[in-house]
Amino acid sequence: MSLKTGFANVLKTLRISRGLTHKQMAEASSRGYMSKLEQGLSSPTVDKLTAISDTLGLSPLTLFTLTLSVESGQPIDSLVQRLKADVADLEAHGALKKLGVSSLPSINVAKTAQSRRLKVARPSPQAELCFAE
Repeated sequence: MSLKTGFANVLKTLRISRGLTHKQMAEASSRGYMSKLEQGLSSPTVDKLTAISDTLGLSPLTLFTLTLSVESGQPIDSLVQRLKADVADLEAHGALKKLGVSSLPSINVAKTAQSRRLKVARPSPQAELCFAE
């Protein structure tokens, strides 16, 4: 199976499973183009892949990983492990630093402290009942 065919299968399956029509998917692209994608007659650009993913409520990485899994027959977890290994290798060789990205989660201490303060300052959703005598 080709990537184009795999993507077509994934796109149609996800659109139907999400209960979306071609008309609703037209927010990402024209109905005709979406139909061509689902028939495997066209391949999306990176921008279109992102727009389609947004409409489906998924990340582009998820949509592409599902496509690779369908096309290659590899389990999703194997593809994710390969991604992690590739990223670790790129980080070890300094490529991520040159790109200005990191594989480590960024922690914004000020934002975390502010969130805690906001949680404390929020009123309780419980109501206080007062009975008159």
